[in-house]
Amino acid sequence: MRGHAAALLLAALAVVACVAPPKTITAVPARPLRAATPDEVLSAYEAYAHDSRTLSASGDLEVRDLRAGRARKLGVRLVASRGGKLYLKGSIAVVTALEVVADGERFWFQVPSRKTVWTGKSGAGHRAEGDNAPYYALRPSDVNSALLPEPLLPGARDAVVFEADPESFSIALAPQGGREVGGEVISEARLGGWQAGAPRRIQIDRPAEGYEAVLDLDEVERNVPVPEQAFVPRTPRDYKVEEISEP
Repeated sequence: MRGHAAALLLAALAVVACVAPPKTITAVPARPLRAATPDEVLSAYEAYAHDSRTLSASGDLEVRDLRAGRARKLGVRLVASRGGKLYLKGSIAVVTALEVVADGERFWFQVPSRKTVWTGKSGAGHRAEGDNAPYYALRPSDVNSALLPEPLLPGARDAVVFEADPESFSIALAPQGGREVGGEVISEARLGGWQAGAPRRIQIDRPAEGYEAVLDLDEVERNVPVPEQAFVPRTPRDYKVEEISEP
């Protein structure tokens, strides 16, 4: 069922993608970095994590399949709330390519061009076995946890780890509570482009699968009222619903 649904989804997105054909991934010039101490970085992250309950944003989303050397870019509008709740609408030009809804327990991945909704448990891994449109790597749980990260509160067996190279440094909590299996990182998020206390560039990596998702946000509003109705799926009557089981 998983492979069948993946093939259908890739075919569906290929219809929308005719508006903007796949592009080969090219190197992006590095942005100039501002000098900051580890304490400044940790303080900015902790303030953002503690103070953010909801988020409303718009901008661009690029999903990259590094193994195939391809990428897709969408214009997006999204709202997110604590508890794994997310609504995301992605468009190419004026055509809606997909709508993603997650209520914290389940997700609904809707593709209008195919009149189909794929649904499953939040956080489940559903890999697309193709290279035409890697949207299928976009997991709502990854997006929500990157937009509204948890504070770095190390437990008895955890530690805040500082890593650096000649160009940058990062601060993370290790081990990453369920994000690592057998020492291999499953998913990680990088927050950058900070403005007014919030990141404007969010990169989500799934290195074992060769996928990246990059959000470049133009407008960001935090702690705005978000009705629970925003996280309720609205499936048209003539749409087919495909249940996707975990691998």
